[in-house]
Amino acid sequence: MSRTELIAEVGSNYDGRLETAIEYIRAAKACGANGIKFQTLRKEKLVAPKLWSGGVAEENPVYRQFSNLALPDDWHRALKEEAHTQGIEFLSTPFYLEAVDLLESVGVGTYKIASGDITFRPLLEAVGRTGKRVILSTGGSSLQDVEKALGVLKRAGAGPIVLLHCVSNYPPQWGEMNLRALVTLKEAFGLPVGISDHTPGSLVPIAAVTLGATVVEKHVTFDRSLPGPDHPFAMTMEEFGEMARQVRCLEEALGTGGKEPAPSELAKQHRMRRGVYDPVTFVPTDDEDGAWLRPVPEGQPVNRC
Repeated sequence: MSRTELIAEVGSNYDGRLETAIEYIRAAKACGANGIKFQTLRKEKLVAPKLWSGGVAEENPVYRQFSNLALPDDWHRALKEEAHTQGIEFLSTPFYLEAVDLLESVGVGTYKIASGDITFRPLLEAVGRTGKRVILSTGGSSLQDVEKALGVLKRAGAGPIVLLHCVSNYPPQWGEMNLRALVTLKEAFGLPVGISDHTPGSLVPIAAVTLGATVVEKHVTFDRSLPGPDHPFAMTMEEFGEMARQVRCLEEALGTGGKEPAPSELAKQHRMRRGVYDPVTFVPTDDEDGAWLRPVPEGQPVNRC
């Protein structure tokens, strides 16, 4: 079985410090992550500062409340180089068109597209033209939305695509998770699937791997009590490390799916099953011709162990 790709999503949790962002990369590697993800965004490129209401421009309250940090352009290369040094993949979600050019100059190998941009055709086309691998989150989307986005990406020339099931609430309720949608996505599009999860703990990622997820993305933090939009629902690094260990154990436990005895079972199979024994030597009789199925002669002992 292929190993599940575990992505630690930092988001804005580096709290505006390059040193902290680098610490996250090192901690994620130590905890068993395969990838570390940031967000390449600018507030003014993502949210309109003004809204038109009755022919009058008014302040957009969402713009005022938006608190995600903008990852400085000149930090990207330093973070990519640190990730390379640590042996972990650097990813960052582009939230505006020019961000794709920036990430191309840095040399990323995979693009993550956020759920909110599944209908942002110009961004899909820009990412697709890179020819790179794409991880597409599908929160808040129908199968029709996903199909249209895949069409745009493929026509633009995108590389391999992974679909992430996601519920775009922070955190979602358990009853909203609908994990069986992983199977639906896989069967509908014939593509690898994964989970972008905002629920507490590792229950959902573990269940997702059982259902066939090949990618797990979880937000991480050094301290959930820190201020900022992404800290409260994130996993601590210690929790991420425990999740990684559980996933690796689960991968072994899932096996091949074939129903056959384990080698260790074969070695003691003769001790587990009933059989006919010679009453004098207590040696098992030859049962290759089905002798063990025939009635036992009266007075002949039968092994009951």
